[in-house]
Amino acid sequence: MMAFLISALLAALVVSLFILVHRIIFPKILTYPWSTRNPTKCQQQTIVFAGSFNPPHNGHLAMIEYLAKTYQNVILVIGMNPNKTYKVSPQVRAEILEHMIASRRIDKSRVRVKVVSGYIWRYAMAQNAVAMIRGIRTWEKDGKEERALYILNTWGPIVFGPLKWPLETIYMEGDPKFIGVSSTLIREICDNHRTLPKDGLTTVHLEGLVPKEVKNEIIEAYRSNHDD
Repeated sequence: MMAFLISALLAALVVSLFILVHRIIFPKILTYPWSTRNPTKCQQQTIVFAGSFNPPHNGHLAMIEYLAKTYQNVILVIGMNPNKTYKVSPQVRAEILEHMIASRRIDKSRVRVKVVSGYIWRYAMAQNAVAMIRGIRTWEKDGKEERALYILNTWGPIVFGPLKWPLETIYMEGDPKFIGVSSTLIREICDNHRTLPKDGLTTVHLEGLVPKEVKNEIIEAYRSNHDD
């Protein structure tokens, strides 16, 4: 009997390891156009969309609009390391993100923004999330960097606790019309044009990158606070 139990446990362990390794090697990627899901099946589901949002832009906003129509609860998480000094703080980025959401017809009851210190997968589990979302341009462009984080999110709960089955991470490729839009580009524009009047920089250089309602707010935060 004992030998049978040991064999069963070993078999379960091997299957579990296979599933987790398979996840890492073959991640779930949501390509564009994003699928239309049945709202009745998603009504009570919570997902965590984690990112630096440094700063948020129109590509992020398109993803958020889709997620808010698909899931009942969408938590936008900005990670924070309390031992790190940020040139543009997570709190400021969170405020910009909230104002950006307010500028669109998004169901505000379904979306909230949180700044989280510590492991984001641990926070996601505490919120009973069914998955974590990561926004990417394409897996070919961003997969190398994302895979290292995925390994941490997969093995973190097992190594650091709580000892739970790891949440799956879904990689969401952006709308191709925003393929040239990135947080890095916006920071570089603000940094390279510090001497321009704010109005000139807003009108000429950020058109199509961020909603007009938050342009001045982004320029105020980033034209003199560029993250490397």
